[in-house]
Amino acid sequence: MKRILITALIPLSFMATTVLAGEAKVTFKNVEKYTDFSPATGIESRFQEKTKEDFTEKFNELAGLLPKGQTFDVTVTDVDLTGRVEPTFGQSATSYIRVVRPIDFPRMNLTYKLIDDQGEVIKEDSVVVKDMGFDMSSMASIKRQRNINYYEHKMLEDWFRETFSEQIKANQPGGAA
Repeated sequence: MKRILITALIPLSFMATTVLAGEAKVTFKNVEKYTDFSPATGIESRFQEKTKEDFTEKFNELAGLLPKGQTFDVTVTDVDLTGRVEPTFGQSATSYIRVVRPIDFPRMNLTYKLIDDQGEVIKEDSVVVKDMGFDMSSMASIKRQRNINYYEHKMLEDWFRETFSEQIKANQPGGAA
């Protein structure tokens, strides 16, 4: 019994000591004006809060790839989620569903700054991040069933890794300082 308990605790000890290097400061500006930030069903305000929390978690995860002391300060100015919300006409009432077609790719407008531990801006820009080939992966639709924002997360991860490749490389063991 002791052996099982110790074996179970060893992976937990590694998880507890994992510290993210960089950090993210995320702001969502003028959400009510976003191109497509609405649920197919449910209460819009709850959906938006949950989705903002989800994107904030993703930005924090990505900032963890940066060297310690660096801050990724990002303002999201527009979101166009994958797909379109369209009506479905049933026997008794109209309901809505998010239909995903190749033409309805994910897109986000961002303004960002990468700031070092001295408060100096390393990199800044206003960008439109989009993934017009979001549906090209054979596993994408399966992964989206587990994560409703899978396409947006993948888009952000690809953009982040490309944009901050030097900083990410410097943060790897054996990377340049």
